[in-house]
Amino acid sequence: MEFHKILIAIDNNPSAERIAMNGLQLARQLNAEVALVSIVDPDDPTDQDPPTPRELDDMMEHNLNRSQLAVIENVFKTFPVKSFVKTGTPYKVILETAERWGANIIVMGTHGRKGLPHLLLGSVAEDVIRHSKKTVIVIPVTS
Repeated sequence: MEFHKILIAIDNNPSAERIAMNGLQLARQLNAEVALVSIVDPDDPTDQDPPTPRELDDMMEHNLNRSQLAVIENVFKTFPVKSFVKTGTPYKVILETAERWGANIIVMGTHGRKGLPHLLLGSVAEDVIRHSKKTVIVIPVTS
């Protein structure tokens, strides 16, 4: 199997650069194209704020765009990279974006939560792994 396109899923956590660096290193080794995807999750309870849901989504999208630009400037520099910021259920959006863009590999991070936090919060990485028909590389990170 040949790998020509790598989709790197990042959020606006400090670990995004580490995940992007791993994805870039792989892309260089495989001479592959790269795209970043970040997801606005309207159902994320940590993102509740007094603004309307639409205003909140707009603010989250703006923050993710800013975060992606910082990662592109700090990690990718002159390496060409596509950028997607979408709204929806994170694992579904990652899989849909990978399918539509034609990615062969998905690179993403996981915070490695265990026990009760894992049961309550779920795991985007775990959902992507369970439902993906593509190769998934998970980078363990700490918050």
